[in-house]
Amino acid sequence: MAAVFEARDELLGRDVAIKLFRPGAGGEDEIRRQRTEVKMLAGLNHHSLVTLLDAGVDVTEGGLPRIYLVMELVRGPDLKQRLADGPLGPVEIGQIAYDLAEGLEYTHGAGVVHRDIKPANILLVEPGSGRQARAKLTDFGIADLEGRVPSEGELTSGTAAYLSPEQARREPITGASDVYSLGLVLLECFTGTVAFPGGMVESALRRLTEDPVIPDTVPQAWRDLLGAMTARDVGDRPTIGELVIAFRQLVVAESGDATAPARTTCPPAPTLPAWPRSAATASWSRHQPRASTG
Repeated sequence: MAAVFEARDELLGRDVAIKLFRPGAGGEDEIRRQRTEVKMLAGLNHHSLVTLLDAGVDVTEGGLPRIYLVMELVRGPDLKQRLADGPLGPVEIGQIAYDLAEGLEYTHGAGVVHRDIKPANILLVEPGSGRQARAKLTDFGIADLEGRVPSEGELTSGTAAYLSPEQARREPITGASDVYSLGLVLLECFTGTVAFPGGMVESALRRLTEDPVIPDTVPQAWRDLLGAMTARDVGDRPTIGELVIAFRQLVVAESGDATAPARTTCPPAPTLPAWPRSAATASWSRHQPRASTG
């Protein structure tokens, strides 16, 4: 529905990214969706989200409106491109997970569910000096307000390989849906393969009856955590706030660097609360790392 270009802001002398929607793409419904994306992005401001700088409407020669977004230009690959080179290491995965969890904690706090967490929507900022890449979440094109009930006849939105079970069932979506999708993305970072491959219908329906396979090659603490994140029952998944703390602990434990990730907003790492849940979640609660953050 759109293309993204690198451009130059000649007034401010900076490079930007411009997301230009196709004129009249998808009719009135698509135009409303585009306007919704603009309004949602305009109200969000976080270091783990791609920043919206400006927006406008261009009119083609045929009189069709064409919405465009002017955004922060992120120099670096997306996670899908990075995974084409093979699986990632636990420290790099932990850093990416922590960045994304912080961004999702912010968006969920604003009542917004992303609904399309996937490798292609995660941009990696190369910080240089040998430090780990930092992740930024982009493309809020199908984001929605938490708890909204899909209207009759409304199509399921999202990417089939990363849909949560509740998205596949077309139930009201909460932040727990993003937690599930993030769990599938992080599992793919370890394995280099999609957890639920296949056609759109086959891939979406499998997660209603199956849990993703988490191989023994994944470290135990991560196996427990990913199993909890991808629990089919919404109530069995950790909250995004609990994940921010857990990912922070994992990065510190695996890297041995108590200053990583360097975020002044990172809370101290208390003992995570217990919650009633599946065997996978209970196992994670028992095996979570207990690293001090200083």
